[in-house]
Amino acid sequence: MRATIHQTTYLNKRIEQQECDCAISTDTGAQERDVINLYPDVMHQTIRGFGGAITEAVGYTLSQLSSAMQRQVLKDVFGKDGLCYTQVRTSIDSCDFALSQYEAASRPDAELNLWHDETYVIPFIKTAQEICREPIQVMLTPWSPPAYMKESGKRSFGGKLKEEYYAPWADYICRYILAYMRRGLLINRLSVQNEPNANQLWDSCQFTAADEKRFLQDYLCPALAKNGLRDIAVYIWDHNKERLFDRVREIVDDSTKDIVSGAAFHWYSGDHFDALRLVREQYPSLELLFSEGCIEYKHYSSDDQLHSARMYAHDMIGNFNAGMNTFFDWNIALNSEGGPNHANNFCEAPLMCNLQAGTYEKRLSYYYIRHFSHFIAPGARQIGTTAFSNTVEAAAFRNPDGGIAAVLLNNSNTPSEVFLRIEGQLIQIVLESNSIATVMIELDNGATALK
Repeated sequence: MRATIHQTTYLNKRIEQQECDCAISTDTGAQERDVINLYPDVMHQTIRGFGGAITEAVGYTLSQLSSAMQRQVLKDVFGKDGLCYTQVRTSIDSCDFALSQYEAASRPDAELNLWHDETYVIPFIKTAQEICREPIQVMLTPWSPPAYMKESGKRSFGGKLKEEYYAPWADYICRYILAYMRRGLLINRLSVQNEPNANQLWDSCQFTAADEKRFLQDYLCPALAKNGLRDIAVYIWDHNKERLFDRVREIVDDSTKDIVSGAAFHWYSGDHFDALRLVREQYPSLELLFSEGCIEYKHYSSDDQLHSARMYAHDMIGNFNAGMNTFFDWNIALNSEGGPNHANNFCEAPLMCNLQAGTYEKRLSYYYIRHFSHFIAPGARQIGTTAFSNTVEAAAFRNPDGGIAAVLLNNSNTPSEVFLRIEGQLIQIVLESNSIATVMIELDNGATALK
């Protein structure tokens, strides 16, 4: 057995990275404290991969940098030495992270005009595709139907889809998907509505569970089938975790189980890891997809990088241990203000761009996310673990090649000695204060690659 630790520490506002081999000894049974158990043969859900959003705000920000700098940002996100993302989420028409509100068609008889997408979204997905190790999978999500389809006549402040526009809206979504496909992109995921329980200052639309189920069952899925899009995986909810299980129970039954691929969720209402665990236990075939999370500057300081990074790692560890399959971060890069955002809802991204200087900064959250996305390969399986304290959080995975990746988060301001116990061996490591580490373990017991 061989183990290598990759560790990131944050000291005096400096990011330091270390890599070294770990000491390994035989487990005699004497070590009882500070132990994290890893069970490679206890395999749970499959990890489908990692990704982030390319919104109009992202594309506009990148367009203000030099071509070389644009490509370097995308390499840091999609390249083999960076975050290794293989997936992208973007909006159908505008979301809050846009220069302004826009619609591809603002009247019933209009053809779709994808100027915004063709200017600031699609080109950057295509450049990312040149860098990515495999075909980039794209997820589309609507924030609001066109204003004329809504009872309020506005894209913002929630509102409801008019009854007579259920079918036209489903058709609009299909035309949007087909337009992206004609431009050479792989669209394989769609959520019904972003944050259907929210009345936002920006683009939003409200669906009750009954509304969402009826739209999905009677309009959206028939429209997808009619347009040859049966293979598009459809996700419900796409909102915070605290009501995830309730929404799944209200929508998924014998009449819908074959058309719902999964449930998407956000993190803005707290941990609620047990909500994922309930869905995983009661609906084992559903994919649990984290579709959005970010550090909102209206709630958190832009100066506290450690707190922001820990939020990511804590949530990812908890979600993976509760059954999450797929992780999408929100905007991959923004300007130094945390925008542009037409509703002034400024947020942090892992890469922040100084447009005056023509440079960008990797935030600490970038390095924390990388400890998962760089070392956990698509197709990995989450494995059984036990931990001794919430001071050190842990999640572990068996990669397709048979190796183990264990991600450890030290929430303490002091170093912590930890022993990873696996297959009769003890791997001794020291987690520095305020650190995150990934331990890569090569088993020597004849373990084979995952099938």
